[in-house]
Amino acid sequence: MIKKLKRKLNFDVSTFCNHKCTFCSNPDTRTIKSQVSYEQYIKVMDNVMQYIETNEIGLSAKGEVLINKDLASIIKVTKEKYSIPYIYISSNGALATKEKLSELLEAGLDSTKFSINAVTKEEYEKVHLSDDFELVIKNLKILIDLKRTKYPNHKIFLSSVIDMKKEQLIDHFKSILGEEDFALLNGIDIFTLDYTPKFEETKSTKKITKSCPIPFNEIYINSDCTLGLCCKDYFDEISFGSLLENDFLELYNSKECEDIRQMHIKKEFPDNHLCKNCLLYEG
Repeated sequence: MIKKLKRKLNFDVSTFCNHKCTFCSNPDTRTIKSQVSYEQYIKVMDNVMQYIETNEIGLSAKGEVLINKDLASIIKVTKEKYSIPYIYISSNGALATKEKLSELLEAGLDSTKFSINAVTKEEYEKVHLSDDFELVIKNLKILIDLKRTKYPNHKIFLSSVIDMKKEQLIDHFKSILGEEDFALLNGIDIFTLDYTPKFEETKSTKKITKSCPIPFNEIYINSDCTLGLCCKDYFDEISFGSLLENDFLELYNSKECEDIRQMHIKKEFPDNHLCKNCLLYEG
């Protein structure tokens, strides 16, 4: 019997997006646009789940997950066939109609994060380059009402990339949603505007101040079904091979993967290596 690896799992099922947020890597032409079909998802998961044990899976990272028409079926099979207890997504919320949300929650979705990066219609349009602020708030309220009336265990989060203190952001959303609806949120994450994928070049003098657990504890699968490094590899610079064509364990234990892990263990990276440029490290 194969001793399974305990890992956190993320399968990015769509890198297409309906917004062009000014801070985001997605509008950059270097971003590979693709999405996973239901059939591809099963083939890859059959491959991966032979070897790993996980309590959670994220189905979004670098695009808008609700663009994938197979999402509900993917969630359902993740629960029923692979018995993963916690499934979560992040969305800008513009496509989150009541019909779509009901379908996803009924399929077994455990957590939804709405990415709302402004607190007024005017600022939202400047950041998202889309006039969807009122629609997104309406859809968020629909999700909150579904939680209130039928899915009390569903977790709802907000995230914002915004130049604002968290206490201010909370006050704004209390005003926007009302105290009763706001109380049903499970949390708010805030990131400053310098949280960006547009890395500057680094030199050998760059000081590594933190350890990164991702190469050791997480598995990241790109939307083209390749085994990737992590969601911060915005332009798929590092890919270890197709999981549609190769055995997962062979890719995971490959020299290329092991070289990355050794770099992290030794804290020694070539200049301008993706990991060295990552925001986990400071100059």
